[in-house]
Amino acid sequence: MALACAETTYILRFSREAYLEGLNAGLADEDGVESAFEVVTDINEQVRSGQWVGDCFIYTNATNRLNYLVGDQTYTIASFDEGKYLLGYLQRDSRVYLADKDVGVVSFRIPIALLEYETLVLRGDVEGAQNILPDVPPDQMNKVARFLDGQDYKELALEVATDPEHRFELALSLKNLSVALEIAKEADVEHKWKTVGDAALAAWDIKLAEECFDHAKDLGSLLLLHSSSSNTTGLKKLAEQAVAAGANNVAFSALWMCADVDGCIDLLVRTGRVAEAVLFSQTYRPSRTPALVRIWKEGLEKAGKGKVARLIGQPEEDSELFPEWDEYIKLEKEAPEEYAQGGERPSLIGADGPKENGERNGETGDAEAESAE
Repeated sequence: MALACAETTYILRFSREAYLEGLNAGLADEDGVESAFEVVTDINEQVRSGQWVGDCFIYTNATNRLNYLVGDQTYTIASFDEGKYLLGYLQRDSRVYLADKDVGVVSFRIPIALLEYETLVLRGDVEGAQNILPDVPPDQMNKVARFLDGQDYKELALEVATDPEHRFELALSLKNLSVALEIAKEADVEHKWKTVGDAALAAWDIKLAEECFDHAKDLGSLLLLHSSSSNTTGLKKLAEQAVAAGANNVAFSALWMCADVDGCIDLLVRTGRVAEAVLFSQTYRPSRTPALVRIWKEGLEKAGKGKVARLIGQPEEDSELFPEWDEYIKLEKEAPEEYAQGGERPSLIGADGPKENGERNGETGDAEAESAE
């Protein structure tokens, strides 16, 4: 029963057994037996008119809405500009009929199978509810899915949902990456790819995460993946993508992790950071420094900073400023070939996880340190 008060409506369940027990125990008074009623829920709104259809309470309220209550869940069917009053529900038509003060009648479709299904789910009879599901019209399946989601039957909700957005949310909450990936492919929008990529990364599905981040053009996440696994091929591809997208910081990081010193220098020059290219090359590729210094000085001359340009030393010409320059060139020539050409670096992650005690691909940390030195 519904006890409609001025501001709140209380939904009560009557127990005849409790009433009879209270009556026999002498607990009855002029108002009856209080223990015979159990409060199911309360609605914080004023009910104007209503009707029970099975265990479902359909009603209109003071804010001109047509709602229905199943268990303790309220769902809105329609909103109106003016007050309407419930005339009744015809099971034959699966419609609820309402009228306004001018006796203008309107109706809304509420399939009885939908109400019965939701009632059985709330009673915990999920198996019985599934037997009724084929009788629920297909256009009501999204409503069923929302209802099941609200009752924490997410797997059942995913099975019946037809709305792609809701299915996507359910798949992610259930960690069902295959369904989420399927929806992302159909939608083909960056934010969905990014969301599935994050979920895949959380599940340690690195291959799927890489695929999703690639589609999402999420360069930062790709940098994290490739650098963590020493994926030189992926880093080189990422550098090309970053240059095309104008993400120069990501491109530089990717090239640097590939030990592509020449690529780093060329990127600095292309982006107008010649001074940084000079300092970088002096440390890692001194053979290229003289040419870069000339470019730097020419740029300063064109900018009207000739005095500053004349103060910059040239390694090949100002030997007194660079007394150890020949030694720098000698060390560069003696560098391991794979580093000189930006080859693949030893991976820090092996088949059995990160190497321990400084080991890198079977070599000791001391040996690698010697090589780097």
